[in-house]
Amino acid sequence: MAEKGMNRNAQRSIRLLKEAFMELLAEKPYESITVSDVARKADLNRGTFYAHFDNVDDLMRSVMADTADTISEFLSQAVESGFLEDPLPVLTQVGAYLDENRELTRKLVESRSIEPFVFALESRFREWVQQRIPVNTQQEKKACTMLTDYIAGGVLQTYRSWLVGDYPGVEIAEVNKCLSEFVRSTGTVLPALREGK
Repeated sequence: MAEKGMNRNAQRSIRLLKEAFMELLAEKPYESITVSDVARKADLNRGTFYAHFDNVDDLMRSVMADTADTISEFLSQAVESGFLEDPLPVLTQVGAYLDENRELTRKLVESRSIEPFVFALESRFREWVQQRIPVNTQQEKKACTMLTDYIAGGVLQTYRSWLVGDYPGVEIAEVNKCLSEFVRSTGTVLPALREGK
């Protein structure tokens, strides 16, 4: 019984530390956030912080893993096929998450120290798209890989640009609608790519 209560307390502390970190990330650059800042913001002591994380980088990795897991979960729940024909449901889910967590995701995108996270997320998205494009020959596989890079790179860069404010006044729904049209029209070239034209 005591172990169960302690586990709940540990989970609560971890949640509070992550929430405090995300609030701080919205207020100042990642590089200037200290363990003391996070502990103070979470209304916990430094010892509690160190009971769960080695340092701020470790906490950042945990937050990034949570974000990647959430987006991967959206992707895994999406329709198993037909992304090229109807990408809007997936884009709507991902876009809604980015919009709801805009300040955090913007800071993550802007921080140079998390480039490995962004790369890992891009790789997951590319792999997810690639799995939804059936291939039968080596020629199709090459074409599929290039198409996947093109789609994933374009979608992710567009979201990145939206997050950092490159499209002032544009709502996420409009971004998703445009991306959906772009992905759909790009998917129409797949038959020609398969034939090597």
